[in-house]
Amino acid sequence: MLPRHFSYQDKILLLQHGCTDLLHLAQRRGASLHKLLSGTSIFEQDIHKPHARLHHADWLKLLQNCQQQLNSPELPFLLGTALLQNRYISLSQCLLHAANLKQALRQLHYFRHQLFPGVYVQQYRKQQCVVLEFNTGLTLGQQHSTAITMLFSLLLSLIKQQLGSSKGISAQLKQQPAQSELTYQLHWGCAVSFNQPCDSLLIDYPVWHQAFPAADPVKFAAARRTCRQLNRVLPRQRGLLEQVCRLQRRALPALLSLEQAAQQLGLSASTLKRQLSLHKTNFAQLLDSVRRDAARQLLQQGCYSNRQLACKLGYSDEHNFRRAFKRWTGLIPSSFKELQNSH
Repeated sequence: MLPRHFSYQDKILLLQHGCTDLLHLAQRRGASLHKLLSGTSIFEQDIHKPHARLHHADWLKLLQNCQQQLNSPELPFLLGTALLQNRYISLSQCLLHAANLKQALRQLHYFRHQLFPGVYVQQYRKQQCVVLEFNTGLTLGQQHSTAITMLFSLLLSLIKQQLGSSKGISAQLKQQPAQSELTYQLHWGCAVSFNQPCDSLLIDYPVWHQAFPAADPVKFAAARRTCRQLNRVLPRQRGLLEQVCRLQRRALPALLSLEQAAQQLGLSASTLKRQLSLHKTNFAQLLDSVRRDAARQLLQQGCYSNRQLACKLGYSDEHNFRRAFKRWTGLIPSSFKELQNSH
């Protein structure tokens, strides 16, 4: 079966999965419901329907309207926590009753389209911790930092609720702080660094496996069954950028052509090229980002020489790899690795 991907115009979210929480939080801070819904295809009567769906573009528009109406930097932090505590969101109940963080994150990754369809994660090991690196499957524009802040807030709220603190966790964000760095630390309770190569959470191994006191296998199984039933309403489609990057990542060290990728996606080359332009990117840029991310991760995972890395990433020789890596990071590979290991 050919992989399916969603677009901004697909109805891929339930209103009850975040949008109603956002509207309630915004209204309590004085925002007008009419203005919040302005520019979307959502009607007020839709808000109370249990299975009402909305387009991803409407979700992004709601976030934009909130930012325009409210000077409330804590809103994405509060929304992430509200999503976790929403008893009508079966995925949240699944997380709360999981045996440990590893099991919870496995469920979040599998069912992420029910809450965060525009985001996907890559997991790898670095020294004595697990790294979760978050990427976007479609262009989120100005809402990128809001979406990441919401997701991190949900995860860190889960960890603090289950384990009592977020000790053993650190967060790295690509963007500059939208507000005081103290705001992030107060809400998340962990070290936060900015202007990093990627959005990621670093989790020490003991935290990864530590048992959740509120674990309940019966409630966990029931919530997971509901999540599976919801897949009939919310199919497990992935963003186009995620699809293309995954295809190229699996193909390394070979490099896919535009035509090869389009064929695997069931599209014509011209259609793929046009759709990528809607995301303000192109095929060559995506392939370059895949090699960049793979190079960073491999450097942090193991003791690879530049020649081995060049071979794994499809470069003809180590000189071309070193030159590409310096273009990506401003550093040569050895300096980058020393810098990362010092954190």
